[in-house]
Amino acid sequence: MVVAESHPRVFLIAKSGASVPVRVHIDKRARRVSVRIDPTAREAVATAPAARHALDAISFATERVDWIAERLGALPPPIAFRPGVYIPLRGAIHRLKQAEGGRTVKIDRTSAPTPLILVPGPREAFADKVRAFLRAAARIDFAERVAVHAETLKVTPRSIAIKDMRSRWGSCSSEGRLNFTWRLVCAPPFALDYVAAHEVAHIKEMNHSARFWKQVERCYPDWREARTWLHERGGALHSIGD
Repeated sequence: MVVAESHPRVFLIAKSGASVPVRVHIDKRARRVSVRIDPTAREAVATAPAARHALDAISFATERVDWIAERLGALPPPIAFRPGVYIPLRGAIHRLKQAEGGRTVKIDRTSAPTPLILVPGPREAFADKVRAFLRAAARIDFAERVAVHAETLKVTPRSIAIKDMRSRWGSCSSEGRLNFTWRLVCAPPFALDYVAAHEVAHIKEMNHSARFWKQVERCYPDWREARTWLHERGGALHSIGD
């Protein structure tokens, strides 16, 4: 086991000989040590409720190192933002292309058979511009769907933020501040719509009780199908933009 001095990260060795990165995370809200996979960072996260339990979290991950290696190895290959790469946008495949001119990213839907996302500017800024474009698109979609669901439940969200969230699709604070991951704009619209409904419902019920799911169903009756899609296929979204 190698411990990184400047970062809370260790590298465990699986039976296969693979080096497995594990990031140690201290979360005072945690009740016990745990391990999860961070598909965006392509590493495991060992969580401890306090710094004094960090070694316990590492030991917990060590006992599961082969499972971690298997899960990391099963992740889809990363999709980098560069010219010629195909990415999904609102569930439809688009191809990234360097634009010859202009200042803003645009979509050319006349290109057959695949729409183009035209990205202007220098090559070194290509990936950042694509990411900014997707974040802006996500903000538009979430703002629209949140407004619809908030009207249904007669609640008022405090704010909406689009983030690069790693462990969840969205969140709602006790003050009604909603956060969403931009990667959901790559999914079919029903997945984004369900997550918007889910977090808006938390404004009324800060739990996952039967009362909460009734609020979700008021906003989005087909929530079970959307949740299943995210569970079975949503993991691939984390590979986008690596």
